[in-house]
Amino acid sequence: MRNIPRQAWVRTWGLMWPVMLANLSLPLLGLVDTAVLGHLDDSVYLAGVALGSSLMAFVFWGFNFLSMGLSGFTSQAWGARDAGRVRTQLAQYSLVALGLISLVVLSHGWLIDHGLAFMGASAEVTAQADLYLSIRIWGVPAQVFNTMLLGFFTGLQNTRISLYTVSLAQMVNLVLNVVLVYGVGMTTDGIALGTVISEYLALALVLITLRKTLKGLAPGLDRDLLTRLSAYRAIFSVSFSLFLRTFLLLLGFAWFNRLGAQLGDLVLAGNAILLTFLTLISNTLDGSAAAAEAQVGMATGRGSPRLLSQVLWTTGWSAAGLMALMTLTFGALGGVIIDLLTSQPDLQQQADRYRFWITLLPVIGGLAFWLDGVFIGARRTSDMRNGVIAGFVVFIVASQWLPPGNHWLWFGFSLLFLTRSMWMLAIFWFRVRPGTTRADTNALSTVSQTKR
Repeated sequence: MRNIPRQAWVRTWGLMWPVMLANLSLPLLGLVDTAVLGHLDDSVYLAGVALGSSLMAFVFWGFNFLSMGLSGFTSQAWGARDAGRVRTQLAQYSLVALGLISLVVLSHGWLIDHGLAFMGASAEVTAQADLYLSIRIWGVPAQVFNTMLLGFFTGLQNTRISLYTVSLAQMVNLVLNVVLVYGVGMTTDGIALGTVISEYLALALVLITLRKTLKGLAPGLDRDLLTRLSAYRAIFSVSFSLFLRTFLLLLGFAWFNRLGAQLGDLVLAGNAILLTFLTLISNTLDGSAAAAEAQVGMATGRGSPRLLSQVLWTTGWSAAGLMALMTLTFGALGGVIIDLLTSQPDLQQQADRYRFWITLLPVIGGLAFWLDGVFIGARRTSDMRNGVIAGFVVFIVASQWLPPGNHWLWFGFSLLFLTRSMWMLAIFWFRVRPGTTRADTNALSTVSQTKR
């Protein structure tokens, strides 16, 4: 499609850059924790926080389906100019979130005990992680609602609130970490408490923004849909697909690390350095995914193939440009980045030896990151799920048949992303892109189903 209006590009990049900046600044929180605890007299505090943070990250990743699902529903309702549906779906998702949060909080003792037992750390580190988690668990309501509501705002094409929220949380967390650890004399508990307080302050900012946003929407809330279980059928279907997708991705990473650990500590550590590049890829391309889910949902809700074509063109080529830029950057400066991440010569050599794979990854798997946004906006979450299932199965089978060695491990891991990308590209080409009968039918049926 040619002659895309300049304003379409401006709109796309206006949605992309706040998400990219917010995501790229997220690792700073971990760096602050490391810097503060790294200067204490015992490494057990840092190890305990690292262990506890990894378990909390697993929990929060599991709740990501709320953000992605609500973003898709909201963008379509917004595109259809149905403010009542926007309000109702927000209320429905809020009730679902409250139920899930209650389950986590009520069972937190069991979850913490079994999670720490599974990790198998030393008694001293486990004790510090237990202290950290016993405080962080009370921040779950704030973190879950923060994540979910940021998905809601993405659906309304307000991505700047993500940047504001992350910036506030980081500044507050930084100050509290220093004050509570160096001023008050706390250790692991100070880091946890500072994080929880920053999460609730960030939620306060989100709720203030939400109140102003809802005031600007036309009134209308279908209370009958809030209490009728059948009205949640679409939400549960979308949520299950997104949850299973996320779970299998996490399982794939865990399997990769497990096989890497069997090759030795140096291989495991080197792969961990390279996975930092993958985080950078994901955080960068998430900007194009957010722009796609917001605008594809709007175009689908509005029933406009022309608008959908514009959105796919601007977000798709923007994602392609970012993929090419990252591939070139990792190829030219990957060694420099590795040297910044570690000062150990043997670890630098180990990571650089396999840098080839991470340089290819933006091209191999980047397409799937963009198509995630497209499929969320089009509410084709079952196809997202199936793409990850296919990639996961290929990776597991390949890991059993390929010869041992880290190059072969990275080859199998790359197959996960390549299979996922090719699966989603095929679905996109034959069922989603404008001009296909399935896409035109789906755009109309999706809108009508959500009104029921």
